[in-house]
Amino acid sequence: MKKEGLGVTIGSSSLRAVKLRKKGPMSYVVQRVFSERLDDTTRAVAGRALAARGFKGAGATVGLTGRDVIIRYTQVPPVPEWRLRNLMKFEVEEVGAQSGGDVSADFRRLNLPDPEGERDEDTILVALARNKHMDALIKSLDQGGLKLAAGLPSSVALFNAFAVNATYTETETSLLVNIGNENLDIAIQRGGELLFARNATPGGRAFTEAIMQAFNTSEGKAEKMKKSKGDVTPKGQAKYPDPTSEKVANAIMGVAGQMSSLIQSTLMIAKAQTRMPDLKVDRVQLAGGGATLKGLDKYLSQAMGVPVERYDPFALCDLSQLSDEDRALVEKAPHEFAVAVGLAQNEMAAEAFPLLVLPAALRRARDFATKGIWAVAAAVVMVGVLYVLYSGRNAAASEAEDMALDKEAIYKKETRRDSDLRKALTTANEALIKHELLAQRAHPGGLYSKTLSIIEGILADPKMRQVYIEHLELQVRDDNYNYSQWEPKSGKAARGYQEVSRSRKANTAREAKVRVIGRIGGGRKARDLYRGFVDGCNENPFGIVAVAPKGLEPARSNRDARFELLLYPGMVITLGNKADNTEREVVLRDVRLDDYEEDPTKLIGRRLDGVQVEIPIEDVQDRRDLVRDLQAKGPPAGAGTGEGS
Repeated sequence: MKKEGLGVTIGSSSLRAVKLRKKGPMSYVVQRVFSERLDDTTRAVAGRALAARGFKGAGATVGLTGRDVIIRYTQVPPVPEWRLRNLMKFEVEEVGAQSGGDVSADFRRLNLPDPEGERDEDTILVALARNKHMDALIKSLDQGGLKLAAGLPSSVALFNAFAVNATYTETETSLLVNIGNENLDIAIQRGGELLFARNATPGGRAFTEAIMQAFNTSEGKAEKMKKSKGDVTPKGQAKYPDPTSEKVANAIMGVAGQMSSLIQSTLMIAKAQTRMPDLKVDRVQLAGGGATLKGLDKYLSQAMGVPVERYDPFALCDLSQLSDEDRALVEKAPHEFAVAVGLAQNEMAAEAFPLLVLPAALRRARDFATKGIWAVAAAVVMVGVLYVLYSGRNAAASEAEDMALDKEAIYKKETRRDSDLRKALTTANEALIKHELLAQRAHPGGLYSKTLSIIEGILADPKMRQVYIEHLELQVRDDNYNYSQWEPKSGKAARGYQEVSRSRKANTAREAKVRVIGRIGGGRKARDLYRGFVDGCNENPFGIVAVAPKGLEPARSNRDARFELLLYPGMVITLGNKADNTEREVVLRDVRLDDYEEDPTKLIGRRLDGVQVEIPIEDVQDRRDLVRDLQAKGPPAGAGTGEGS
């Protein structure tokens, strides 16, 4: 998620912008706001106006509305993401052919309610904008040195502003209406999930045109009359200060009725589109400059029979960084900035419904900047890691050979003076320790490379195409390391030599595990895919054990299900006898002896499912080496050393 966001609306008569910075999980700091009237000459250089007010060097998410923007819905059966992308590619090409030009587009699944489990198809919202319109936005921003981060339908941005900043319940259904100069942007949400979005006409200019016709006056004078005398408070509730105000009200009352009918017809369309015939609205939230018209909230409330209010998107925001002028602008009409706030939060908030409508060239550049460069960096790092591991293993092998040669030379020259023998033993001890430490340092890399091999093999299965790995991390813990070396029995010569146990402090021995974070699509099949993936990780020839500390996190809010695994280098223990066909292998974690001081009789460990098991030592092949290794490590912390521990 981004830490900062800039939302910009370039309308037919106004330019608004909001810049936000994320302060906490649910808190945002408003850094800058901007609002200014536009005309045909200034709209093309909107970026220059923003730059003059300090909006520089940021990627802007721009609102899309009007006839150059299309919102479509299509139903598809549950399919993997790669197949859905192909289906939507054909959908976009078809729309482009019908509209007579290239289009920019993005899509996303809607998380529609399905309490009865009867939906057998996914509903996909597809947002498209003509590239001619997108190019004009890019050029306008470029005038001020700003770059286009994405285009987003204003209706979806309005939903984002509500879902991120409003207070609502899971069962509440809200109808959100942004009234621009020429367009209406409408969204319907329930419990923070987008159900439906559309853009329509007319907008607030229809009120101005009604006054122009009634008073036979210019557009400029009619606009002033609308702001100073316009009032659509229902008859019987309104109080007009003068006859002109009443005449203005009579002129625009019919437009208010048309707008009410359009909003209610949108609800009917949404019922059919979402297959929710009982869909009812609990409240209406108004936004945009047209929502400032006096009495419009009361008129719509009476017509629709539900509460209607102007929406404040800044209710949970920190305004302390704004100048007094900007704070006054926000406090006077916060609802006018709702779409700009939702645009800014498009890639900042988990509650948002992020869409990135971009021309193909800009999308490719963005994908490379956010994904490709990290893939290249990861590859470079991996090559470096593999080189270090390879070099380390070769060095360890070389040291081992040198150690063997040194020891052989030492024992052939037993008759040399004692001082020479001490020097040779010192060299041998250093070589032995260095070899074992190098092997310890290389061990985590071996676990990591084996884990990569295991996961690559699982994901090669076509059935696992909906499993995606987001993060794979090698975690290493350094611990004390116990070793033995030969030392003289005393400081005097010819007293003989003895094998002595030693322990080095941290940064010598290493314990490793691999943390895997992934996500799974597939809807209802996600849990089966998850079990198959975990089983596949455990069914490997390396003795690596996969543990799921949290299980599968269910999908919600149109997001894939998520999971986390920890892969440990489990111990492979061979039982039985190969000669009589009783040989078998078991993988245990946290293996220990029942007795570290006397003669052990049992191995104690945990199976992959966590159940503790005990295995008689006599059933284990190569038991002497295994016991010696476990005794050298000593009992784990908190474990006893006697029978029954």
